[in-house]
Amino acid sequence: MAEGALAGVRVLELGLAIAAPQCCQVLADHGADVIKVEPPGGDKTRWALPHKDGESLYFDAHNRGKRSVIVDLKRGQGRAFFLRLAETADVVVTNYGADVPQRLGIGYPELRSRNPAIVMAHITGFGSTGPSRSFGAYDGIIQAMSGVAWLTGTAESGPTVVGPFVADHMAAAQAVIGILLALIERQRTGTGSFVDISMLDGYVGVLAHHVGEVLDLGLEPEPPGNRVPIAFAGTYEASDGLVYLAPLAPDAWRAFCRVIEAPEWVSATDRRWLLEDGRPLVEAVVARWCRSRSRAEVVAVLRAAGVPCGPVNRVGEAVADPELWARGALTRVRGPSGLEVSVPGPAVPVGLADGRRARRVPRAGEHTRSVLAELGYAADDVAELYSAGVVADPPEQAG
Repeated sequence: MAEGALAGVRVLELGLAIAAPQCCQVLADHGADVIKVEPPGGDKTRWALPHKDGESLYFDAHNRGKRSVIVDLKRGQGRAFFLRLAETADVVVTNYGADVPQRLGIGYPELRSRNPAIVMAHITGFGSTGPSRSFGAYDGIIQAMSGVAWLTGTAESGPTVVGPFVADHMAAAQAVIGILLALIERQRTGTGSFVDISMLDGYVGVLAHHVGEVLDLGLEPEPPGNRVPIAFAGTYEASDGLVYLAPLAPDAWRAFCRVIEAPEWVSATDRRWLLEDGRPLVEAVVARWCRSRSRAEVVAVLRAAGVPCGPVNRVGEAVADPELWARGALTRVRGPSGLEVSVPGPAVPVGLADGRRARRVPRAGEHTRSVLAELGYAADDVAELYSAGVVADPPEQAG
């Protein structure tokens, strides 16, 4: 049984929705002992849509491989429990509001005073500093404010947010990177760090060359639809659906021209004309060629010639791809109710853990008693915490 690259690292999650839970799921996938600290009643996204037989597919997609405790952090005994737990931890991850940890008395200064080596990652919409720090944010707000929504869609459709919650997932991935860097830094210095993750900062980063295009060239890009404005690539209709063609490299372009029987374009060394006056002609020829073939035919012929391309899949087609299942990019987990559901699998196949928790989503408070025992709480103290409602077991076991 593989313990994973992060075996021995303890992570405390104070998270809800996607960003912090997804970050901690990645850490758990790679062997970290992630303890999800939930409020009384459990993380509210345990009931988020969509459902299957009462099971939240939303929640199950972001919470495998963890342990769960229920504790009321608004109570003094609950805060004491968390700080005692933090003394044993390497990392705390939260996406609570910017000031919430401080108001609860469990902010980074309090954690560091108890455990100087601790790393705290705080994911917020706009970061922990600056005038916008206290404002709430959701994925769509970040997409809209970043400029990315403006570059998505067409002039006719107007700005369009990306369907999946990409800004949340990007923030989760950046938090993972920040945590790993902080742990490496700790090996050198012996002390922890505060990892300040702003969803807006990270999503603006994907603008890449558009930043210089606007600030240095004075050009304001417009929504390009499925075309790439600076290269010949885009979406075309086949006889039974859509395909995406990307003959970007010179060799691929020459091969593409031969396949579509346009030899006069093969020797075009200056392809800037394709992006200006010549593009409508090229678009018309390519569109006509694609319409006379099925998606499978277009993809097979072009791939055989070395031209990058692929079908534009519906979600159902994408997740039915056996290669994704074979690689573990898609997998099945057992949810809190015991129901098996389909979810994305680990994206990075290095140092994965395969223990008994790896493919399970915990019930709310399932591990409260075992974590109290690990911390050395006496039986009388445990009984007092339960009777006072400071901690709890899963609802079906409570009392």
